[in-house]
Amino acid sequence: MKNRNYILVLLLITLHVSCSDFLDRYPMDAPSNATFLSNQKEMEMGVISCYNPLWLTYWGLPFNLAFDYATDIGYERNAYGLHTLPQGAATPTVDIIRDYWASFYDGIAYCNYFINNMHNGETNVDPVIFNRLKSEARFLRALYYSYLTELYGDVPLITKVLTVTSQEARTPKSQVVDFILSELTEIVQYLPEENNPLSGKIAKGAALALKARTALYNEKWNDAIDASSKVISMEGEQYIIEKDFSKLFTLAGESSKEIILSVQYLKPYMVHPTYRQLGSRTAGGYTNKKPAYQLQDAFECIDGLPIDKSPLYDPMNPYQNRDPRLEYTLAVPGSVFLGYQFETHGDSVLIWNYRNNTRVNNLEVTNAYGTWTGLCFRKYCNLEDAADPNNSDTNPILIRYAEVLLTYAEAKIKAGQIDQSVLDAINKIRSRESVNMPHVTTTDPQELFQIICRERKVEFAGEGLRLFDIRRWKMAEKVLNEPLLGRMKKTYPGIPHMDEYGNSYYDQSVIASPGESVDYKMRLVDERHFNASRDYLWPIPETEMQANPNMTQNPNY
Repeated sequence: MKNRNYILVLLLITLHVSCSDFLDRYPMDAPSNATFLSNQKEMEMGVISCYNPLWLTYWGLPFNLAFDYATDIGYERNAYGLHTLPQGAATPTVDIIRDYWASFYDGIAYCNYFINNMHNGETNVDPVIFNRLKSEARFLRALYYSYLTELYGDVPLITKVLTVTSQEARTPKSQVVDFILSELTEIVQYLPEENNPLSGKIAKGAALALKARTALYNEKWNDAIDASSKVISMEGEQYIIEKDFSKLFTLAGESSKEIILSVQYLKPYMVHPTYRQLGSRTAGGYTNKKPAYQLQDAFECIDGLPIDKSPLYDPMNPYQNRDPRLEYTLAVPGSVFLGYQFETHGDSVLIWNYRNNTRVNNLEVTNAYGTWTGLCFRKYCNLEDAADPNNSDTNPILIRYAEVLLTYAEAKIKAGQIDQSVLDAINKIRSRESVNMPHVTTTDPQELFQIICRERKVEFAGEGLRLFDIRRWKMAEKVLNEPLLGRMKKTYPGIPHMDEYGNSYYDQSVIASPGESVDYKMRLVDERHFNASRDYLWPIPETEMQANPNMTQNPNY
């Protein structure tokens, strides 16, 4: 059941606070710096404002899910800013670059106001509750800084309420990262141990998991090992690997203890149109955002071998004998998706509507804005939203336990500490009941790292982690200089070459040139370009450059 109280409290307050919002006298229609946060009720209300940026969306899609469409595994059809990023055409005026910066710094401002004014009521609140609420705000501030540093690099580190004339310079990323890790280390002692995924509130495991992620992204291996191992020690009682992988991304799975932190939505108050964004044309979606055809190549065969090495792989029946996560993650030709037969073969102009057992026109073939890649994302795109496709309230996951396990394994590998616990961490994910892939047994460091890269690609596809992975692995300059492809209309393109990291490459001879028929050649959906001297960071938004003479731009923008 959704936590209605949490959302409804949000609706009762309009705290968009900054230092310029309050006069020296006490206002009658707004909080006062001198009196607000003077008791527990006001503090519980006030901390909700710190969560506001988590409801950030990009053209309707929850903010964290949008990141994958700036990578090699996803494509944004509409010509918004997100469409331009993987084409190597980012500029300081792009909407997503401007909006994410502004929203995360708004969140930091809310947190700073809350943290710096809690002293008004400290003596009126139980110390346990006071410290918990303060730690929630400190966690959220650390979360926003973690996104800012990974997207933009050096960013201003601000921990106080600013004046309207403040013009802060950028702080080196390393210092901001140290601040994030220090904050998360300190607040763990004040947060509750119980993991309640439907509360939307911060528990110890969330702080430790974010610390582990931040440390991993910044090659602080021992910190990542320490933090993730503490979460692992809570396995069973607080955290699990969900048996049913597909359940995690549905309303029914929102209470799963694999979920460490998710963004809370509730109809009709807080909703997102993910069904409309991701759903097939036939089922009433727009397929604005879709997976690359190459993504399906990354899923191994059930013997644990890549498709270019497994004797089980049949290029004419490419979805047979594959890692079950393939069809849990993607709608593939020949499957049932949102109550319809999903088929992208050019001659399949009629398909079954299984909702009422009738034959209907196949818009994936006849509509000019069908999927293009031959695939759709299943994650977060659920039949229960079909009647109201613009108003889903499925909670998008920010952190789940599977990530912690792979963080632990990768950090141990990089630290040269390979032992059985590394294999156990990987195999817990591969052997979940609904997946049941062969166990990893190698102890070779390079092979294990390659396995981690492949596992993260298929386990988290569509969840918004791929951008940060290909950046930190310095893989973006390779995979984002390859075209994004769609399947042939009349057949399948054969067996691609797979590299050790789960990335596929097709011979130019099977890719259609502009204007060439795609019946028997792969569609060239998008040309990708990545400048390694520039594109590992987003530019600082032009609005910030104009407003702040102390702000500097990232290289080559």
